Amino acid sequence: MSVEYPGREVYNFYGVAVNNCKIISKGDIVGGISGWVGNNGAHGPRYCYVYNSKIEGNSKVGGVIGEIRDGPIINCMVNAQVIATSHTASGVVGYMNNTSMTSAANIIQIYNNGVTASIITAPTKVGGLIGDISKDLIREPEYFYNNYVHAYLESENSENISMGIGGSKENNEAITNTYIYKYSQINGEYMNENIDTYTEEQYVYGEELKEETTYINKFDWKTEFTYTPLQNNKYPVPIYVENSEIEYISLPIDPEIVDINSLGNDENEKDNTTEVTDENNILTQNIEALPEVTVYPISINEINIDFSNIPENTSFTYYINEEEIETINLTEKTYTFEYNFKDQLEIVVTNGIDEETITINPSDIRSEISLIGDNYAYLIGNNLYINGELQSGEYVNVYSGYALNSYGQVLDILSKEVINDEIVETSLEKSAKPLYTYEYNGKNIEVYGTYSKIDGNMKQQIYNIRSGKLSALSNSLEMKIDNYIVDQYNDKEYQTILTNNGEIVDLKEQLQYPSNFLNRNVKQIVQNGHHDNTEMMVLYNTGKVIVFNYVNGNIIYESSEQADSNLANYITGSINSIWSDYESKQSEYLRSKELVAKLSEMPIEEVLNEAEDNANDLIGNTNTSINNINIGNTIENINSSNSSVNTDSYITVYNGKTGEYEVYSESEILEGSEEMPVSETEKIKENGLESIYNYEREEETGIKLNGAIIVIGIIAVAIISLVILRKLVYRNNKKKNNK
Repeated sequence: MSVEYPGREVYNFYGVAVNNCKIISKGDIVGGISGWVGNNGAHGPRYCYVYNSKIEGNSKVGGVIGEIRDGPIINCMVNAQVIATSHTASGVVGYMNNTSMTSAANIIQIYNNGVTASIITAPTKVGGLIGDISKDLIREPEYFYNNYVHAYLESENSENISMGIGGSKENNEAITNTYIYKYSQINGEYMNENIDTYTEEQYVYGEELKEETTYINKFDWKTEFTYTPLQNNKYPVPIYVENSEIEYISLPIDPEIVDINSLGNDENEKDNTTEVTDENNILTQNIEALPEVTVYPISINEINIDFSNIPENTSFTYYINEEEIETINLTEKTYTFEYNFKDQLEIVVTNGIDEETITINPSDIRSEISLIGDNYAYLIGNNLYINGELQSGEYVNVYSGYALNSYGQVLDILSKEVINDEIVETSLEKSAKPLYTYEYNGKNIEVYGTYSKIDGNMKQQIYNIRSGKLSALSNSLEMKIDNYIVDQYNDKEYQTILTNNGEIVDLKEQLQYPSNFLNRNVKQIVQNGHHDNTEMMVLYNTGKVIVFNYVNGNIIYESSEQADSNLANYITGSINSIWSDYESKQSEYLRSKELVAKLSEMPIEEVLNEAEDNANDLIGNTNTSINNINIGNTIENINSSNSSVNTDSYITVYNGKTGEYEVYSESEILEGSEEMPVSETEKIKENGLESIYNYEREEETGIKLNGAIIVIGIIAVAIISLVILRKLVYRNNKKKNNK
């Protein structure tokens, strides 16, 4: 349907129905009806219907609209699974860009909409109606009202999740006359006033939803909907989409139904109570999203396939050169294949409802460079070069001192002799193999592409042991698997990654690059396999190779291929372009190093224990007045306790999600069973110890971290002692009064 305006023609989404569809994108701004709407209100959807559909994108994903910039969303009904893999998802509109909205211009309206039996998930900013907004909503006049939500919301961030606006709960009150199905869920918990802003008077129950008066009088939907489906226990539908081909959404049945005649009889009451779910709609079944799949080489003739998680009732079928081989029930995070780097391998993952096909092309996953001691090898096409000399034959993979030829034979790069004549056949191996295995402080560490294991315990970090030192990389970094440099040399700690977009990023100390080093279109990097050597090898998409010493920047080898037609973008400019605030990142890293030094002198546990011990000692004297406590003695006690040696070590990790450096206790990483240990940085925040360690964020405090502030920290510990003391005194007095 089109609507004409003077000088232009615009279109409305009017009476549109989307049934049993999958709308899946790896990009942003994805919606069941449209990705975005705007243009002075002309594109607002009215009387639209989304049924039993899956809508997925990276961010700003909505059951109706991904992003709204102005215009109305009116009289729409949604029944969908909405997924944002990064952030911001909702039942109606993923993101409301109301920056320019006033009461007179760029007006956005959302009213008379129903979100029904929908599953909405994202790591953060998950809303039943709206994922997030750009500024606070206008409250007068009213633009947002008469909406209903029956949904199941899931998010890693419990603060940014709501049946109203996920990223801004405080604006829920601006969406008036909103009703929520009582047995909707937030992170598996039924609606209650502790998890959201909505209260009991805004809840509706299954029996109410069967009555037409609920929609007309309570929701104030009036004649914009057809109520005939209620006769078959289905939700009403917008008037312009009703026809014989439209499927209707089943009404919910409350989880507990009790026969009122049996009340007071425990046995009868138990017999007449049943757990009921809406089996007619697949969206109300607890179906987990398909896992993400990562493929990478682990040896000269093996690859791993990592699954991000292990959902129930999920399996994968693998095909070799389009021939179906086997179906495997997904029970492990990693599966290892022997692989000849010639066959096309295809993986089809399914949970019975959704399905995804991953095609593995040999050229996309092979390793093409190797650096071991003084021996460097690389591929250009199928040509193998060892220390710059072309070798005879065709080769398909180079990895850690070995080369695999097109016949499936393995060549030792050092001796240039074939050491394995057996022809490699692509097949699934019996058990998974890690990329690396280390023995460290009595612990067995296995490192995979996207996670690690310590004595069998899963860890959501990538660990590395080099020169006897433990380091960690966050698995949230957008980096190519096994493409990183980790080292400690001359009191400097290096940690450098290759991002998925082909640029090198220094997370800690900056490497020394050659003067004409080009930092873009990088295909692969590798560190010298001999731990005493400080060289790295870089391969560009064009086939150019360079080997250099990252401590002094000296070039060891450089091939003649041209790295790029434009040589103006050298390391001094391009390395900084990764982060516009590169210098501040480096500053934050240095601050985290100073925090490590402070923690080594003054561990958090000792600070807290000492504070409580001091408070307990003081309370032992019942005549002590809180106002007359000797702070000097408290400081002296803490000072003396710090004379003991702290044997724990700490490591610094850059968090790719938060953009902050976090400090972790090495012993807690090694000894703990949890997938992600609590960082010392988080402990400082949780216990209010920022001033003690002088670790407030610089932009908030303007304080520079330096070792001279420890005295201030000690005084602050004394203050903590007083706080604990007050609590203990109060508790003891209360006990006496109770007696």
